[in-house]
Amino acid sequence: MEFDFGCDWTAGFVMDPKKKQRVGYLLYFEGLDMGEFLKPDIEVFTPFNSPEAPKYGEVNINGDDKKITCVGVIESFRFAGGVGDPICISAYISSENAHILQGKLKTTLSTNKVTKFGWWICDFDEENKVWFEQAYPKDPTTVVGQLNARSNGGYVISVEPKPTKISPTLDANVYNLEFQVIPAGNGTFNFHFASSSQTPFIRNWGLKVGNNAAAAAS
Repeated sequence: MEFDFGCDWTAGFVMDPKKKQRVGYLLYFEGLDMGEFLKPDIEVFTPFNSPEAPKYGEVNINGDDKKITCVGVIESFRFAGGVGDPICISAYISSENAHILQGKLKTTLSTNKVTKFGWWICDFDEENKVWFEQAYPKDPTTVVGQLNARSNGGYVISVEPKPTKISPTLDANVYNLEFQVIPAGNGTFNFHFASSSQTPFIRNWGLKVGNNAAAAAS
């Protein structure tokens, strides 16, 4: 089963209370020998208004006005569903994070390891009239992997050189980031998905080989 979630990224930044668009947040993207970068430096309102706390434990919704802090606002999330298939994300990040990553990508990467990666996607269930959590890493709650390689060399990661305005009425620029992460070959993960508030299910990702598999079986 393939997962292809297009998100309204402009609504992720500027919520329209009259509409119920799917929204997604890139909560973590660290690695590539960048220390704790990229930093979660975007604070936005989220339409997710369940009286219960999110089941994804990495999410912190602050205050009565429902604010969330994240690395980026997701435009699209794609995953073909196989244990070795890449997680493909397009998101919009701050100018500070974009410039840091642009500088990093101007040189040959010393590592393609992604040390901490997480996302949270929410949608509105029209039948039951509630917001629900559609996609997130369930167990463990953050992912370790590596950038997917391009067939002609290098890795699948890019930052647009030119900024994009969030809206014509706001003087705020963001930058598009696209990347693909694949399993690192030494860990397994369970992802939560749901097509409605009543239909959660799990997909497995990654595998363990060699000594890692033997240790897990013992």
